[in-house]
Amino acid sequence: MSILGSTAGKVVAVLFAGMVVTTAGIGAALTTGVVSVEPPTVESIDNEWGEVTDERTGIRTNVVVNNPNGFGVPGVVDVSYDVAMNDVAVASGSSDGLSLSSGQNELTLDTHIDNGKIPAWWASHINNGERTTVSVQPSVEAPFVSRSLPSQDRTFATDMLSSFDSTEAQSVEAGGRTLLTVSETDASWGRATESETPLSFSATVENPNDAPVRFSTLGYRVSMNDLEVANGTTDGGVEVGANSEGTIEIDSTMDNSKLDEWWVSHLRNDERTVLDVQVFAVAETDEGTQRIPLEFMSQRVEFETDILGGGGAQTTALDSENAVDFEPPTVESVERDWTATDSGTQFSNQVVVNNPNDADSALGDVSLDADYRVDLNDVTVLDDESRTDLAPGRNELAFGGEVSDPTITEWWVSHVENGERTDVTTDASVRADLGFTEVPVEVPADDRTFETDMLAGFDGAGEEVTAEGRTLATLGGTTAEWGDPTMDRTPMVVEGEVTNERSRPLTVVSFGYEVEANDVVLADNETRVGEEIPGGTTRTVDATGYLDNEQIPAWWVSHLENDERSELSVSYYVTVEMLGQQYTVELDSMSYNQTVETNAFGGS
Repeated sequence: MSILGSTAGKVVAVLFAGMVVTTAGIGAALTTGVVSVEPPTVESIDNEWGEVTDERTGIRTNVVVNNPNGFGVPGVVDVSYDVAMNDVAVASGSSDGLSLSSGQNELTLDTHIDNGKIPAWWASHINNGERTTVSVQPSVEAPFVSRSLPSQDRTFATDMLSSFDSTEAQSVEAGGRTLLTVSETDASWGRATESETPLSFSATVENPNDAPVRFSTLGYRVSMNDLEVANGTTDGGVEVGANSEGTIEIDSTMDNSKLDEWWVSHLRNDERTVLDVQVFAVAETDEGTQRIPLEFMSQRVEFETDILGGGGAQTTALDSENAVDFEPPTVESVERDWTATDSGTQFSNQVVVNNPNDADSALGDVSLDADYRVDLNDVTVLDDESRTDLAPGRNELAFGGEVSDPTITEWWVSHVENGERTDVTTDASVRADLGFTEVPVEVPADDRTFETDMLAGFDGAGEEVTAEGRTLATLGGTTAEWGDPTMDRTPMVVEGEVTNERSRPLTVVSFGYEVEANDVVLADNETRVGEEIPGGTTRTVDATGYLDNEQIPAWWVSHLENDERSELSVSYYVTVEMLGQQYTVELDSMSYNQTVETNAFGGS
């Protein structure tokens, strides 16, 4: 039974009890005891919405009253009642001169809600935690009777924002990559007034990428049964830092002046409303302003009420109708290359980027910002940046720059210091500007290491030093290693045991050396030793030769031109003196030819 029905039944019953004692003829019958009067009873009550127009909403109450007496009751009673929703008076009505015939009587009571009262009621409903108490205050006037009856109250509640509040983990995917993970979303009403209703949405997100995710401009649209009640954009952008957590917040304001129009749609739709909240990013394209929905902050819910019946409201989450499938660009491949030039060397990277969005889509025009850096053992050989507009499909981007001779020399020094080992590392920051946000674009990892061993051909085996058919000395246990290089030269330290095979003293005057790589002379010199070895004794002798590091860039160019391949030639000789006579002898055990190959920048 509805609230109005319950009230109307009590009103009619009390009314007719009053009418029995105030009508002269019936009063006389009661006095004489000739007539026995039974009070009328309410058999049924039915409340329904009447005519709904843009200005007012009709309420019709149909009451069936049974008069068990064999005589009618004249129309001498007036009934009036006021309807309030959360103390906001929304309707008042009256029925004058009610009368009953004998038997079944159908009575109709009509009143109207002024739709202009709906914004005030809505504000009270929101501020009361989405709860409304509908109160009907009846009053009766009849001969010798005038009284107010207790108000009849029923309460209904809605829960329109329940679907927005969630701690269920979700992710924002694009192009097979996770742009953001969402740990929590919520929505809340602010303090409503007759003119506006604040509505806020927020999402707690985490950016798992090594670059920030930026949203340049965020917007919102709130509609109820397709009637737009709020729209706008944020004052500034939102950025979620690399590998960090952040909060995205939207503060919207509903225009309550439109709620009377919504109220009409709600009633005409069997008291059902679809509340559609869309949060989107704004993209400016050649086609104009585009809206890219952010599904993790958007929601569609349907709520249903039973205002006249006093029943509970139901809220149901609906599927989104505005999903947009977009994909950021992806890097398909990266190719490095060194090129010899007239002035030295050029290092370049060719990056192939695929833009999967069609030309006529909202994301057909995508800009790419890229910073590209390549280091060889912390020596930077490429530091370039680029901004370009990507066409749909495959795009080739080039990053490159001249590598100076001092830079090549600096790398060589680091290569030797690192045990003839070079780590090639790439630090690439590529960001796709989708118009509404910047998202990181993953660059395939291509860090690698290359090694050389230019002293590997050094034998170190024993060798006799002969002159004029005589063995003067014997070399044994010889070793060679790099010393600490500088930008000018690279030391080659040779050490070994020299045994004087003669009875007279022998002097090791000097060691000579020559190093060529692809016909580039890296060293051609000799080192003074001056070590005297008594006859029949053994001494440890060391000598240091030097590569001329000014020749390293020229050798490196030849190495690159030869597909990262060098033919290395190393030769040593020794000059000894005995009895005032000097002899120069080639040292075969310390001389060698070797092929040096690298694969640092070409194919795998």
